[in-house]
Amino acid sequence: MPSLHRILARATGAAVLLVFLISGSSLHAQESQPAYIPLVHRTAAQMDPADAALLHARHRELTTEAAFFGYHLDDSGWTSDQVLCPEIDGVLLHYRRTARNGAESLFAAFIPRDASRVYVVPVLYHGATPFASAIGSERSLAVFNRAVAAASAEKALNPDGSGNWLQLAVCYAEFVGAEPWVITQANQEASLIHAPQPTLRVSEIDHFSHVVFADRDAPGRYQVWDVTFSSQGRVTAATESTLADYVARAASNQEPKEKPMPPGAEPKTIPLPAQSEPKTIPTPH
Repeated sequence: MPSLHRILARATGAAVLLVFLISGSSLHAQESQPAYIPLVHRTAAQMDPADAALLHARHRELTTEAAFFGYHLDDSGWTSDQVLCPEIDGVLLHYRRTARNGAESLFAAFIPRDASRVYVVPVLYHGATPFASAIGSERSLAVFNRAVAAASAEKALNPDGSGNWLQLAVCYAEFVGAEPWVITQANQEASLIHAPQPTLRVSEIDHFSHVVFADRDAPGRYQVWDVTFSSQGRVTAATESTLADYVARAASNQEPKEKPMPPGAEPKTIPLPAQSEPKTIPTPH
């Protein structure tokens, strides 16, 4: 899968809110721009040798951290894949296990390249969300802010829109277990006519940044993400909503059918109020 390219943007906003959209020239030519953009994922066999060595060296720490959250990597059936997120200095992985009944367990793991601790972000336990969704949980926000240096995030969120702000937001979605396929050309599919284009909104009042993008997560639906960053490049909140594809209603020339009446129901006639005889008002002399 191709990685996200550097995104150039153009300002289209007003005094209080600056809005940046993906421009047609940002990814070479508009006709060559893919309609969907994911981050790169690698299987365990495809990992860079240095990353594989780091994972091997800290596997015991990862196993202990995962077990604390109820994930036992010693059980059979676990698979993992690496997410290539350029903004982090470490290894980000997704771990999955599917039970016999089809219920999925899923968590994200971050292994830093320095001597700091390994972190796990719980996402699913046997198909169920933990106490709170990982999308906007305090732990998810804290782990991401530890994994991404503030300077890197500030550079990505440059107010002129020239940084990798979309890549940074997609990286956060990966930290909470998602694998977004970002919709960059919603106008290519009629069903996605209401899906938003990737957008960076920067408030001139508090300088907070909102990155909004749509993710084609399954046939017939898409997700809209809104990831908020402070002026210091720290992620402060994230939300996700799932919407169904737009379905156009075809015009019909058929006559409307009469709705059948329930059995036993007889039509009733509502009597009009009785009309009283007109009264003659005598003319005063």
